[in-house]
Amino acid sequence: MSDREEVLRKLFGDREAKPEALEGVKAVEICGTNFGCRIAGSLLSELGAEVYTVPDDDAKRITPHGATIEGVGIPYFVESRGKREVALEDVPKLLPELDILIDGLGPGKLYSKGLGYPQLAERYPKLIYVAISQFGHYGRKAEEYADMPDSDLTGQAYNGYMAMLGNPALPEPYSYPIRAGIWLAWAFAGAAGALSALAAYWARMRSGKGQFIDIAINEVLSVDHPYQIGAPFVLGAPRQRSPTIDANILVTYTTARASDGFVALATVIWPEVEAFFEIIGRPDLAERWKKALEVWEKDPGQLKELEKEVFAEVAKYKAEDLVKASREKGRPPIAVVKSVEWVASQPHWRMRGAIVEVECRGRKILVPGTPYMMSETPGRVKLKC
Repeated sequence: MSDREEVLRKLFGDREAKPEALEGVKAVEICGTNFGCRIAGSLLSELGAEVYTVPDDDAKRITPHGATIEGVGIPYFVESRGKREVALEDVPKLLPELDILIDGLGPGKLYSKGLGYPQLAERYPKLIYVAISQFGHYGRKAEEYADMPDSDLTGQAYNGYMAMLGNPALPEPYSYPIRAGIWLAWAFAGAAGALSALAAYWARMRSGKGQFIDIAINEVLSVDHPYQIGAPFVLGAPRQRSPTIDANILVTYTTARASDGFVALATVIWPEVEAFFEIIGRPDLAERWKKALEVWEKDPGQLKELEKEVFAEVAKYKAEDLVKASREKGRPPIAVVKSVEWVASQPHWRMRGAIVEVECRGRKILVPGTPYMMSETPGRVKLKC
């Protein structure tokens, strides 16, 4: 075991014996099929909150390729970790001691059942009410889309971000909008909901008052990616579609195939560009890259021609050799693109608790752990099968 691994073990090991940051905090999530809501509850649970969830049969059926664990879809199984189930009709019994209620059903749905914020705030003024919905709970769009079914894909459609992703090298209609990542809107909305709840909890400690938090899933990507959204207005023209890389600095900020796998090349500023072309043994290409970039909008073909040469040079090297060379130079950032299977096999991730192996009814499975590496009150997942 290395020195840093020993420090890792001392600082963050034995997490089950340590206290949790949110001990004593009680939350209920009523999410339906809104997984942004469930992710918010999961984040609070991993930090130690006692989280109750109202089960939903439709949400349990959402799963890739029909894969289930004991009849429950993988997304629901993962996001139910550490939570206790409670029937909707029993939620009122929890309200007197409840700190946080997470509502993922959409505007007016819980209000119609007597569990809306205006109704609860009067009786429970310390309650923190987190609403996570497509367009928020108030305003014209909230009213117009109140009955819109929830999904991550539609959660990406109205904020401008998804429309800017696609293949810029293809003409219309082939350069169509693509989805940004896997459940990116739901994940961002869940994180925004949990973070807002914690901020409100801190504010309540000073004021004694709860509050209403309104998270609109269709806002989170545009708010959290200000450059992508702001660029067209600054540039005065629609921004070209970008794939998973930035089309404006194509060639050196991309993924490329090495001789034994893919590498991510995060070369942006000029010293990095020079270093990158030196690493692949073609320092002469640096000036060509600069000139091609200067005429990118008028003559994108120059970058495409350069791209062929660069990819041919990268393909001569093993991926780890490129990474080693970048570390020795101190620039640019280069990484090997690894599969999730490789990640799961690494002791590093196991030691950090990012990947957890559990035995579920005689079957060993791997599930995500927690990112909260806190030395005194570490995060943790509480699994149940």
